[in-house]
Amino acid sequence: MENINLENLKIEPFSIKHIEDVTSIHSKVLDGWSMKGLIGDLANQSTESYVAVYEGRALGFCSFIATEDAELVFICTHPLCRRQGIGEKLLREAIIALPKTVNSIVLEVRSQNEPAIKMYEKMGFVTLGKRKNFYSFPEDDAIVMELIKGGVMNLN
Repeated sequence: MENINLENLKIEPFSIKHIEDVTSIHSKVLDGWSMKGLIGDLANQSTESYVAVYEGRALGFCSFIATEDAELVFICTHPLCRRQGIGEKLLREAIIALPKTVNSIVLEVRSQNEPAIKMYEKMGFVTLGKRKNFYSFPEDDAIVMELIKGGVMNLN
């Protein structure tokens, strides 16, 4: 896939019109969701989900469970588009778009996913701890991280 011009990358709320692109992305990533799971995400009143759209195609997806605080439950980009800043732009703009009542965002990330950990740290997430053997297939520890919205890093 060609290099992505981030200025032309649009972040928008996830909707049924993105379902095929996002299902395709999820089929290519570790721990990806099925189309049924993605449709469930659309129907869940507690979720806030966003896509990164380039030239009419969704190239990235993220989803939060959002109440007073938010949990980033999934973020992924198309494997052929990684390391171009898509995930960072998607996450940054999605966090800004979360309801104003959200004070902090927590996440779990595979300990071996160094690119993601570096991106989260760059955005101001701090490590809270580790969950030993949290993931399976392949087995891995989870690193728990948190961002205080408007605190650790001013995202606006």
